[in-house]
Amino acid sequence: MNEWPAAIWASISAMTAALVLSFIVVLGSLARESAAIQQQDDDAVAIVKEYRKISRYEGTTGLYPQDVISAIAESKGMPTVAVDLVAGASDTFELWDSERYKDHKNEFSPTYLTELTGTFPIDARFDATLFKDENGAIAEIRFRRP
Repeated sequence: MNEWPAAIWASISAMTAALVLSFIVVLGSLARESAAIQQQDDDAVAIVKEYRKISRYEGTTGLYPQDVISAIAESKGMPTVAVDLVAGASDTFELWDSERYKDHKNEFSPTYLTELTGTFPIDARFDATLFKDENGAIAEIRFRRP
């Protein structure tokens, strides 16, 4: 007679352990799903922030040198900022890209960029164009002097 209660307790313990393990599995899957949803939300916010930061240069004309310097400082090499320093139809661009950032981080500092203001004539105006890569990500902001 003592065998039945031990068997019953063993089966109850096994069912309880199975129930606890199934709860752990369900909670783990819920945590993964909620993390995936949160990541999608974070990605959407990052896309909107990037769009707000860079979209102001899409087809904009009459930008001041300060606008170009702000774009260089904000980009930190990604996306590439190409600046036409000579007015007219030249294709000579000064590039501020990720390679330059990697090798010369000081060229993206506020001090250096403030000194760079002297490179541009005060009356210079720039037309901005965005160039996208195959995936639709913005690869370059090009500032051309008309």
